[in-house]
Amino acid sequence: MDELTFVKTLTTDQPFVPKYFPVDVEINKKGAGSFHDGIDGVLRISNNFPLEKNTTMIDTRHAPAFRNGHIKGAINLQDGDHFETWLGAIINPDEQFYLIAANDEDLDTVIEKIAKIGYEQHIKAALLPPATMTIKSSEMDLNDFKSSPEKYTIVDVRNHGETEEGLVFGHALTVPLPELRERVSEIPTDKPIVVHCAAGYRSAAAVSIISAKITTVPVYDLGEAVIEIGNLKSEV
Repeated sequence: MDELTFVKTLTTDQPFVPKYFPVDVEINKKGAGSFHDGIDGVLRISNNFPLEKNTTMIDTRHAPAFRNGHIKGAINLQDGDHFETWLGAIINPDEQFYLIAANDEDLDTVIEKIAKIGYEQHIKAALLPPATMTIKSSEMDLNDFKSSPEKYTIVDVRNHGETEEGLVFGHALTVPLPELRERVSEIPTDKPIVVHCAAGYRSAAAVSIISAKITTVPVYDLGEAVIEIGNLKSEV
């Protein structure tokens, strides 16, 4: 086939391209530096060290711990499968960020994952949870949502390919997680906001992103409950 047809065939129905992909292409062309030197170069600070304002914060703890207390504006990107892919999809290639993990072992793990995509140089500092994590996430009334979903603005943060196959809620606003930080302003603020994905991982990150920008209405994470409600979608 000709080149144009080849490219079209190769790229049709492909998932999103994380922000770090083009950067890694250039790194690979030139040759990446030492993996272990990159990890060793990450600055680690005590959890009472003063943090610079207006610097992105990535909190890798599990959602329940994050909801129970976190730093204002932090993004809850939980450690797990494909953590580094989602980090590289959300964080810009020239953006510095603080990195929080529950303990030293978890911190070692996420730093290594981040180094796999060449983002370790963007870690401004890594630390354990500080005592200033006093912001708590909103708790939703799931029964009220089930009975009256129209009272909420629903945001579906799954990828385009997923939403094109069908919506769980017909009136949902679709904004894929990798695009969310740039598109928060599109979300209406006249109703409480409920966020969902396919199983809860992406929605936890999305709620933290939206909550940092929208403070006039509560923002709720439907989490794993979307699986249960999804089976009843014809009724809601």
